[in-house]
Amino acid sequence: MADSASLEHAFRAWTDAFNSGAVDTAYGMMDDEMVIFDEDIPWRFSKAEFQDHIVFHVALWESFAWVPRELRFQVHGETGIVSGFSTFRGKPRDAGFRQRFMCFTQAWVPDGESWRMVSWQQGVLKGQIDGASPS
Repeated sequence: MADSASLEHAFRAWTDAFNSGAVDTAYGMMDDEMVIFDEDIPWRFSKAEFQDHIVFHVALWESFAWVPRELRFQVHGETGIVSGFSTFRGKPRDAGFRQRFMCFTQAWVPDGESWRMVSWQQGVLKGQIDGASPS
């Protein structure tokens, strides 16, 4: 079960659910005790705090997507690691658009027939964002 192909499948299912608005499905793949270091807030989030953060953003955005790129899937024993770059892009309700380029790492553990995310860290590539997101 703990192989890179199944990890990739779980990651893509999570990404698809998150970006399509099926947040209950996405949250179901995230451990209740997980730790998140989000690029938007400079401190640690719990899963519940991240859910509140997303509710706040849904009210502000007409549309948004988290688009992963240049992915690497690794399995070390019973731990899966997904790393890569991502772009957060969206259209606020007020005007303009936003785009953030980031790097990220997620840790996953086997959960029965699938995987469960236990940590997620992402940070903005500052040199890539200056001037890229007009207001």
